[in-house]
Amino acid sequence: MSSQAHHIRRLAIALTAGPMADREAMLARAKPLVGDLRKAHWLEPLVRKLSLEFGEAPRPTALRIAGRIREDEGFVKAWTAGYGRIFISHATPQMAPAAGAPEKWEIPQITTLGDLADTLRLHADELGWLVSTGKVEHYRHRWQVKPKSGRFRLIESPKVLLKFAQRQVLRKILRAIPPHEAARGFRPGCSVRDFVEPHTGKELLVRLDLEDFFPSITAARVLRIFLTAGYPESVARALTRLTTHAAPRPVLEEKDLTWPERRRFATPHLPQGAPTSPALANLSAFRLDCRLAALANAAGAAYTRYADDLLFSGGTDFARQARRFEVTAGAIIIEEGFSPNHRKTRVLRKSQRQHAAGLVLNETPNIDRREFDRLKAILTNCARYGPASQNREKLPDFAAYLTGRLAWVGFIHPGKGAKLREIFELIDWS
Repeated sequence: MSSQAHHIRRLAIALTAGPMADREAMLARAKPLVGDLRKAHWLEPLVRKLSLEFGEAPRPTALRIAGRIREDEGFVKAWTAGYGRIFISHATPQMAPAAGAPEKWEIPQITTLGDLADTLRLHADELGWLVSTGKVEHYRHRWQVKPKSGRFRLIESPKVLLKFAQRQVLRKILRAIPPHEAARGFRPGCSVRDFVEPHTGKELLVRLDLEDFFPSITAARVLRIFLTAGYPESVARALTRLTTHAAPRPVLEEKDLTWPERRRFATPHLPQGAPTSPALANLSAFRLDCRLAALANAAGAAYTRYADDLLFSGGTDFARQARRFEVTAGAIIIEEGFSPNHRKTRVLRKSQRQHAAGLVLNETPNIDRREFDRLKAILTNCARYGPASQNREKLPDFAAYLTGRLAWVGFIHPGKGAKLREIFELIDWS
């Protein structure tokens, strides 16, 4: 690193160590670094310019501020004249949440990596080991085949210590940051019923799907969440490393992946299998939810999202503009950095069977009749011929599998669930 780049970086770190809306505080952090203040006429205009640009925005990275300093005409002239030298000094980092809602988030105040280790109940060496960029692998990898498309889903499960740290991040930080109201998945108190109920009995139902939802959310998006919350860059980057992952090359070589798939998995992303990923996915999609909710409202429609499934519904006015709405929604999805899965797009009118998330929505959320009849037949045959005759996939705990399906039916339709439960009780599991 050149002498100028080193000095600029030190100044950038000091300027971003606290709120950038407070110019006096920025000057106080920067003045100990610039030498002779009588000749540092460039400093106050620079601080004013940075405060106007970033004062109301989420905390910028030091790299971004360094670029602004490097382009500042006053600093360049001072450096050329020998007045831009920066002395060794350390600014104490502070919390700096973005203006507005982030200022009200009840998250822990963490300004150093030592504070982060204490908050996550880790030893400092353990935290350093987990966030290091070495060759240590903290995940186990498992491939799943997507039944309909034949493509692959990579399950990245964190090992014991990392999973413990991620659960602390989820419990102490992420659960205190509210997602958009339209996000109905992965949040306490919400279920699939909350996802589909706003869309029952509507003239038109539009279903959209996001392709490779978790792998498409990069570490840069996650870093922006923690910076918006107000954490200093060092803490935000450590939290990002704890919650994102890049699949190692040997794992990617196990399958015949397309180039876009390989690029997504090889780039640091939200791992499907980490306890923090669902909450971070919701927060990463906040702007997407805002824009799609506004679009739906303008079209007289309702909008909800459950992970990568998007539902829109409305009356006759919405039905008349269905095609234009679908194209506009797809454009917004792309602009927000996601990819629409066009193969799963469905436009369902009231005269058709409107279904989503395994439920039929024409009148009230209900179990698909075909699924109900199939499950009833399985239970009846289990009672007549024994459960082994129906366990064609050789599931290790077939009873638990059937119990889960019964619980789902009972949750959606208690009456139908009770009927199936009576048949289940007749099965001899001995």
